[in-house]
Amino acid sequence: MLFFALFVCAASLDLTYAGSKIPTAVLELNDKFLDVMNEGFWFIEAYAPWCGHCKRLAPTWEHVGHALADQSPNVHVGKIDCTRFPSVASALKVHGYPTIIFFRNGVQIPYEGERKKETMVDFAIKSAGPVISQLTSTPVFHEMKKASSKDPFFIFFTSSEQLFTEVKFFIARFSSNFLPFTENEQFSERIAVIKDGTHFFYDPGQGLTLTDWIQAERWPLIPIVSAANIYSLSKSTQKKLVLMLADPGEIIENLDKNSESGKFFSMFKKAAELSRKDQMLKSHFQFGLLDDNSIGNNVVMGQMKTPNLLVLNLTSYEFYVSEDSPDKMTEQSVGTFLRNVASGNVTVQGGRSWPTRIRRMVYDVTTNVYDMFYHQPILTTCLFGVPLAFFSIIGYSVCSTDFSVEREEIYSDEEDELSQGEQDYTDRGEDSEAELPPNDQIDSGHPKAE
Repeated sequence: MLFFALFVCAASLDLTYAGSKIPTAVLELNDKFLDVMNEGFWFIEAYAPWCGHCKRLAPTWEHVGHALADQSPNVHVGKIDCTRFPSVASALKVHGYPTIIFFRNGVQIPYEGERKKETMVDFAIKSAGPVISQLTSTPVFHEMKKASSKDPFFIFFTSSEQLFTEVKFFIARFSSNFLPFTENEQFSERIAVIKDGTHFFYDPGQGLTLTDWIQAERWPLIPIVSAANIYSLSKSTQKKLVLMLADPGEIIENLDKNSESGKFFSMFKKAAELSRKDQMLKSHFQFGLLDDNSIGNNVVMGQMKTPNLLVLNLTSYEFYVSEDSPDKMTEQSVGTFLRNVASGNVTVQGGRSWPTRIRRMVYDVTTNVYDMFYHQPILTTCLFGVPLAFFSIIGYSVCSTDFSVEREEIYSDEEDELSQGEQDYTDRGEDSEAELPPNDQIDSGHPKAE
């Protein structure tokens, strides 16, 4: 009954989007969503009308709604304006826009991937599917292995039916059909991660718990890093991030190999592969490709030359920049630079000292105001112009008002005449005293007049 009351207008998914007459498959939600979010599958976007990223995502989100309506009708796609319903933003712990969350029977799964229709649809379908799938076909395994550069997955080799819940696993029987083993490898009830076309087994002897190992290995060699997943990437790997900045005009997902960014990425990938083979570098650094250079520019509080790379410690907000020119960098020089960073031989920049915090605060305010004017010039002009005009009028009124008071506004005519008379009397008295001779000129023996 509650579900019907909340979405009665969207029963046929024939809503209109942004005042247009184009049918939409995206539900416009309100604060009643908190009462039904534990029922079924929901794929939700928390947005703000003034957010430029939300506006760019809006058409893609519409396509996601239509695609899931066809491919997975049991997934409800919706969006909610957190500026109108702040209680929802507080309950869902939304701190940035847009925030995308999948709800699986009340379990919240934040989406931290690329903002592409295919990627988001694939994520929703997998999140709505079985937590663990059984892998019994070798061809299927090889197809998944080819895609593991973008979508790593885990295989649990066992003869039992144990389930793992928080990470996507595939149960594999007769594991020798899928991965080669040496004679001394005991593969009974072992876990392997398949990514970047190869595989790695979990080794308890490395000192990592299974949870920590899964969190660290669930990322590909060079994931695309965005504002949505950078904190998760840093927290799960517990490593410094080696981030590449491409030219702004380049398509991150498909860099041109002949462009400057494409050539730099080839070198960057080779450096990442060498780093993975070096146990010391592997334990300290996680590579990534920024999808938005503003993240790197905000870190350094300036405009970085592209293509380029920087090393970021997101925990302390310290960063390191190589002194080598980007066009002179090689995979060997990048490796040397990272070793110097790990050993503390590179100058640390940034941090959380008070001067740096103040400087960052000023930079953030300046860039945010600029972005507001760039994306919403009319709204921002009204937002700043109306209060400015109001205070300008008050200031002008205060400065231009004459506070001098005329005498007649205080004293009446009678008071003026009386005052003038008293003044004349006083003047005459002073003149009389002035006409009297000095005391030494008066004859003391002269009789006084009676």
